[in-house]
Amino acid sequence: MMRYGSQYFRPPHPAKENWQKDMQNMHTLGFNTVKLWAVWNTIERTEGSFDFSDLDELVRIAGSSGLRVIINIIPEGAPYWLEKGNEDALYTTSTGSTVSFTGAENMPTAGWPGLCMDKPEVQHYVERFIRTLTAHYAENDTVEIFDVWNEPHLEPMFAYRGEILCYCEHSKRAFAAWLQEKYQTLEALNAAWYRCYTDWSQVKPPVRMSTWTDMMDWRLFWLSNLRRWLRIRVAAAKAGAPDKPVQTHVAYSAIVGNRINGGLSNEVVDEFQFAREVDVFGTSAFPKWLMGDNQFVYHLMQTEIIAEAAREKPFYQVELQGGAGRNGLLGTEVPTKRDVTLWNWNTLIAGGKGVVYWQYRPEPAGLESPGFGLTGFQGENTERSLAAGECARKLNHAFFDAAKRVLPVNGIYLSRTSEVLCYCDERREILYAESVTGIYEAAYRSGIPVRFVHADFVDSLWEEGLRTLYLPMPLSLSAHEIDALRTFAERGGTIVSEAFPGLYDEGGHLETSALALRTIFGLEHVEVQNNPHDGAAMLYPLDGTPAFAGRLYRQIVRPLDGTQVLAKYADGLAAATSCSLGAGRAIWLGSFISGHYHETYSEACRLALTRWMRAEGFVCLSKLSIQGTGNDSRLQCVVRLLQTDTQLALVAVNHTCSYLEVCAQFSPSCLQNAEAVTLSVPASDGAYILLDRCAEGE
Repeated sequence: MMRYGSQYFRPPHPAKENWQKDMQNMHTLGFNTVKLWAVWNTIERTEGSFDFSDLDELVRIAGSSGLRVIINIIPEGAPYWLEKGNEDALYTTSTGSTVSFTGAENMPTAGWPGLCMDKPEVQHYVERFIRTLTAHYAENDTVEIFDVWNEPHLEPMFAYRGEILCYCEHSKRAFAAWLQEKYQTLEALNAAWYRCYTDWSQVKPPVRMSTWTDMMDWRLFWLSNLRRWLRIRVAAAKAGAPDKPVQTHVAYSAIVGNRINGGLSNEVVDEFQFAREVDVFGTSAFPKWLMGDNQFVYHLMQTEIIAEAAREKPFYQVELQGGAGRNGLLGTEVPTKRDVTLWNWNTLIAGGKGVVYWQYRPEPAGLESPGFGLTGFQGENTERSLAAGECARKLNHAFFDAAKRVLPVNGIYLSRTSEVLCYCDERREILYAESVTGIYEAAYRSGIPVRFVHADFVDSLWEEGLRTLYLPMPLSLSAHEIDALRTFAERGGTIVSEAFPGLYDEGGHLETSALALRTIFGLEHVEVQNNPHDGAAMLYPLDGTPAFAGRLYRQIVRPLDGTQVLAKYADGLAAATSCSLGAGRAIWLGSFISGHYHETYSEACRLALTRWMRAEGFVCLSKLSIQGTGNDSRLQCVVRLLQTDTQLALVAVNHTCSYLEVCAQFSPSCLQNAEAVTLSVPASDGAYILLDRCAEGE
């Protein structure tokens, strides 16, 4: 089911006298879904005594109003009684300070951030709460989904970005067990960490970033550990309600972060791990508040990364900005009708199954007050709530509910270990986030469809229809990744890599043999050189196309026999090369071009970054062009394909304020009775056309 609706209840708000009329208005707008928070400390105020009366009444009203319910389970608002006797499970910093058991800045009820689930007793109480709640609604047809973790992350990290957590004794023991499983022997750990341990009891988590290798393990452990915590929550929900689907939703794609600052290593959010543990996946998004002037581009990018993490599982926008953003009394950034419309289309074009807003009424208390309301202070409709209703009625279509993405042939590689490595280098994960963003922006502004490809799925690149793969800042590659990338190229794929591919292995160790450089790109590594004054390294193509630049460093290489030089630095050394591999090829660029493009939006960089991409973007398209009167180079029209077994949809979202036309030429064997299609796309809106596919074998 396509889900359109709003988050509504976060106890103790809204007041009970508003429940009936608010939900009736949701239904009138065209919504079919309402999301309700189940905060632990409001339900189990005394140990073992559960009070579901408020939730029961809300679920009853929702059902009578024609709404389905998603219950968002919040153990992070823990009951006060839990702390006594469990002080050793308070989240702990590297210096031994504990995070007080109090209220979050955005949570009216206290108990935040809860306790560390590495303590078995705490885990037991969390499981019991989830299992009891889900069992209570197991037979209730109005309750559709349980969301077992709201924006999973190492809970205090949003408010404690300057710290590294958690160093409680239970987490230390869990880390030691993880290390023993990974390395098996103390000798192997000593070799990896450059240590001289003589007993496992001597092993402690790192408290500073110096050798990288130990901090990489500490971050990778926490990514794995939070996935384990999610698995525990899912199992508890399934034990209580075996027939109900379970979901989680992340706050953003951690690879890039809301503000293009990363987040995977700091908050230890990993959407590509979390999505595998649930039936339904989703994300939050507050574009007007957090994504700046490029909000439409960045929101689309975030959504497409989440779509890739979900794979073929259903995903949707679980929290979308409904009202004024920014915390506190000076909050502004109120979404317009245009904003709401384009965010909805962005979700749809990425294969999303609907939109739920944060939230229906403005927040009446706390740091999010008086913002985030889709409606006015009295629950009255606004321009944005009416726009949300219009989108719900227009886009709640059976085709979109059943459809899956058609995967573009152009891909952007996402590397967990490259991001972690950048974080471990004094928290420079923003460099990786900006590199990923830069290549996406270049494709976007060129009108070229792209997809994201995570390293977890490197073995199926060719089988999934990928033909061109760009590697932004690929500092860390495993031997397995190198083999898989080479195989992809040998089968006919094109790899385009920035400087220093596989400079380090997946554990943060310098790869002195330069394995990736030699075996994929036909190059020998010579040295790393910084650009003067952290300026740009200029690359001068030999074919006369415009010179372009990269940032931070340049890599000096020696081309092997058969490797063609495509560009040179100002001093005449090789700056870009091409090497044939079987039926494909591997392109190497000697600096970080995508990051430079993100900083400058250089036209020469854009052309260089997209030079090897297939302009039409899809196997079934032989030509794709966008025509119109728009002249804003920062905003474009985005084209994607969705399909069922019998139909294909050409979908376009026009981020510009000018009317545009999309012209698509399909391969003859793709469609019945149609090859050339023209789609008119109004300004600041989307459009689609449904086409009949050829039967298999035709």
